[in-house]
Amino acid sequence: MHIPNILFGISNLRQTNYVIVTIFFYLFIVKSIALTELGILGALVELLQRMFPVSHHRLFSSLWSVLADFACRAGGMPTPQTLQTQIHEQNLQVQLRDEQQRALDRVISKIRASLDLETIFRTTTKETCKLLRVERVAVYRFFENWGGEFVSDFEFAEPGWNDLGFLGQNTVWNDTYLQEHQGGRYQSNHTLVVADVYAAGLSQCHLDILAQFHIRAYATAPIFIGHKLWGVLAAYQHSQPYDWQEQQIKFLTNVATHLGFAVKQSELLAQTQQKAEELQETYERQQLLFNLVSEIRETLDLDILFKTMVRETRKILKVDRVGIFQFAPDSNYHSGQFVAEHVLPAYDSALATAVYDHCFSEKYAMQYEQGRMQVIADLDTAELQECHRRLLKLFQIKAQIITPLMKGERLWGLLCVHQCCQPRQWKETEIQFIKQLAAQFSVALGQAELVAQYRLQATELDKAMQELRQSNFKLEQLTIIDPLTQVANRRRFNEVLDKEVKHQHRTDSYLSLILFDIDYFKAYNDYHGHLAGDACLSKIAKAVQSVVKRPTDLLARYGGEEFAVILPDTNASGAIQVAREIQMAVSNLQITCDHSHEGNGVTISLGITSQIPTPDLSVETLIAEADKALYQAKEQGRNTWVLYAA
Repeated sequence: MHIPNILFGISNLRQTNYVIVTIFFYLFIVKSIALTELGILGALVELLQRMFPVSHHRLFSSLWSVLADFACRAGGMPTPQTLQTQIHEQNLQVQLRDEQQRALDRVISKIRASLDLETIFRTTTKETCKLLRVERVAVYRFFENWGGEFVSDFEFAEPGWNDLGFLGQNTVWNDTYLQEHQGGRYQSNHTLVVADVYAAGLSQCHLDILAQFHIRAYATAPIFIGHKLWGVLAAYQHSQPYDWQEQQIKFLTNVATHLGFAVKQSELLAQTQQKAEELQETYERQQLLFNLVSEIRETLDLDILFKTMVRETRKILKVDRVGIFQFAPDSNYHSGQFVAEHVLPAYDSALATAVYDHCFSEKYAMQYEQGRMQVIADLDTAELQECHRRLLKLFQIKAQIITPLMKGERLWGLLCVHQCCQPRQWKETEIQFIKQLAAQFSVALGQAELVAQYRLQATELDKAMQELRQSNFKLEQLTIIDPLTQVANRRRFNEVLDKEVKHQHRTDSYLSLILFDIDYFKAYNDYHGHLAGDACLSKIAKAVQSVVKRPTDLLARYGGEEFAVILPDTNASGAIQVAREIQMAVSNLQITCDHSHEGNGVTISLGITSQIPTPDLSVETLIAEADKALYQAKEQGRNTWVLYAA
């Protein structure tokens, strides 16, 4: 609100008060109020608020705001509004940093929670795109020849840019620079940040490719799986240049790093879990199916089922013949034969008689597949094709009921009920009985096939379950075994030590801990190379494992070149003996070390602690004691052991 407007509002007050207000503004505005007089000015404004009705207080508050702003400007100080703006901007920056950290934690949590690579990358690209406020985040995966492609299933784009499809169809992008230099700068774990492609000094051919894909600004960070460059996590801006902030690049790099950690383990875990779920579902389905089939029919022998069915049906219906006709496979219903029959001796047997009927396949097969029944009371008066009539007379049929036998969705055969001595008026109850009988027999047909399949699948399933148990065991080992040395890892060490401290306290028994590491290992590693260093660690771990034989003892890789040995029910003298045997086992390896400060062989230093755990003894204290003893061993010249003394 401007001062003239405020004065205009005040002019509507009572005339006497108007004079006071006019003098007030003359003294403090025309005479340029000093900053030291603002307190007086505030007091006068408060006095005016007391003089005038409450309805005018808002007007005086606005007057005070304008005058305070005017006075701050006159004194060369930031105005309240400027300070509020600065505070707001700082709060936004703090909020952005907090938001980025929360987002990073959220992304890492989701990466660890999921076993599916597509879910991991989709979640990560979406969260990253939202947080960086860019228009697209994509994942580029390298081929063996250092070409590569953008993986469509791993990409996320904001609305309006996801229809471009430029990276969404597994777009192959073979960058000659990356191919020639096998990943280029990404091999050195460097990021690439370009705020505006047209102001970055890029080559024209590079600009042409970027323009083709509508890229105006980008930031990329490498994705490593172990020491292998797997791909690149890329953030893109299409519409305009983008001022990348350091915090954003750091966030992008952190996300790429955690993606690399997750990919290899996620692939293994996802494959194992998927296989386990599939096998479990198959087992449950087959088990349920087997139980259901067993309830429907007690017999699994179709020959017995066929003979029982036709015999009992003929007796119940008091007919001349009941037969089961099966279509020849792949005959398209042109041919088949009776595979079961029960007939009175006065009539010819139809069993094993080959039947060829082209009329059936052309006129009736489709209808029977849809559930049609044929009921003929008198063959002589029935409206039939002549070819069909001749076939029925061949089997001395005067009346019949024919109903389909289905095997799943396929017409397997026919249940045939024949009256040969004379025509017959079939009762509705007889027709329904035959229909129900055929339905149950169709179930039995399916049962016989499914049981055979189940037996085969059960054998395969048992084999698969054994493989699954082996896979689960291997997977469990991955979580507690150090992959290089094949001894227990730090996680397993912590679990066992915590358990043994509590157990030895309950049993009032000694617990000993040995910490040892390889002397001058860094120099060895630098001189001989990392591969030789890894081989050295593996050999030493194998040698020490031959010493630590008891099932209750544990050898673990504590970290780097440092190892730990947990010895339950072992006092100080026993721990010293084990330490000496470990030292001798390593010495016998005779691992040459040309750079060695003393001698030519690799040696170790050991720190030992041994005591009966008390209620207040912590795992950390026990480790600290062994570590202190190890440090003293190194101070004494290495290649020795020291027992901790309190």
